[in-house]
Amino acid sequence: MEELAEVAVKPILRVIRIIFIEAFCEFLVYWVGRCFLFVVTLGHYPRGKQIKEHEGRIIFTGFVVIIFSIVLISIYV
Repeated sequence: MEELAEVAVKPILRVIRIIFIEAFCEFLVYWVGRCFLFVVTLGHYPRGKQIKEHEGRIIFTGFVVIIFSIVLISIYV
C-alpha cells in the first residue's frame, strides 16, 4: 500500500517542483533583472520588442544581481 502511495505522490511532487522552479525564474529572477537593467540604463532598456527578444539576458542579469547581493550580504553581515 505504501508503494502505491509513493508511486502516486512522486510525480505530483515532481510537477510541483518544476512549477516552483519555473515560477522562480519567470517572476523573481526576471523582474529583478528587468528592474535592475531599467534603473541602470535610466529607462532605455528593455523596452517594447526588446523584452521578448532578450528575455534570456534579462533572466541572467537578475540571477547575477541576486547572487551578487547574497555574496555582499554574507560578507558584510
